[in-house]
Amino acid sequence: MYFYFFCEYPAVIKFQGIIFGTVNNSVKFCDLDSPYPLVEICPLMGTGENVAFYPADDFLDFPPRGVTVTDLKGGYFLRFSKSENTDGFSILAQEKFRDATITAFRENGYKISMETQTGFFAETLAFAPKTADFTRGEGVNSDLIFSVFDCGNKKILNVYGINENTLLFSKEVDGFEVTATGFTTTEKLRDMAKHTITREYAFKGNSITEISRKVTASEKFDREKLPEKLVPYAFSEEFLCGGDYAFYLSDGIKENADKLGGFFGEFLGVTPPPLFRDYREVGFIRKIAEGKYSVDYFTFSVVNGKIENINKA
Repeated sequence: MYFYFFCEYPAVIKFQGIIFGTVNNSVKFCDLDSPYPLVEICPLMGTGENVAFYPADDFLDFPPRGVTVTDLKGGYFLRFSKSENTDGFSILAQEKFRDATITAFRENGYKISMETQTGFFAETLAFAPKTADFTRGEGVNSDLIFSVFDCGNKKILNVYGINENTLLFSKEVDGFEVTATGFTTTEKLRDMAKHTITREYAFKGNSITEISRKVTASEKFDREKLPEKLVPYAFSEEFLCGGDYAFYLSDGIKENADKLGGFFGEFLGVTPPPLFRDYREVGFIRKIAEGKYSVDYFTFSVVNGKIENINKA
């Protein structure tokens, strides 16, 4: 079975106690035969704790905290995140409103708690924020608390409902703004076209709904001059962010464009195939559970710069 090992920190990889190689925010590839050896990830310079495991079903199906497993259909990509020191207790941020108190704190993990006049809410965060900032909505948003968590390499916007005592919305964003009718978010993607997505949300009843979306690409991106081998990727990324993906389709495919959502299913990213897959395939990444992902593959027939046929591999 093929394995890719990625570590966010300097570490040594061992198989049955024998050093295979070192990694530091980089990838190591190997082909392991069954029965699989004991694998050890040994951090260097105090960057975390040792991880020892057999790369079998128990580990691959239920990865521990700090490990992400992606099923590549023929192999696996294992990502080891830098561990955070969560010993002791400390408050990251706290805000007291007239009818609610919300607190972000560290205690055996990163957590959030919210106490209101009607109840109490608490949860462990799936990320490690360095700072937190709380803003109370006004007008139609008066029942909402907007929480921005800065994790260093990303920002997470969580929106909590005071009346519902629950988390109503969570998304990685580059910016957000509260409006008279709801709020807007901005995302800057690192895809081929360097898309920027601006979404507008409305708070109605007890739910938050996306009501409009604007997708723009970098002025330096010229979709008219793409090599044909890149057209499937440009199309897939355009489809994912809700842009003008029909540009890449032939007239025959456009007639059934409304069925593509059901054909592809939900996905959160696009990737080239690993070396053990057909080079013509395009990978669609799906989230299966916390810490567990999977990749499905599609092939595209491109003629004169337009996609004429799509098949699931």
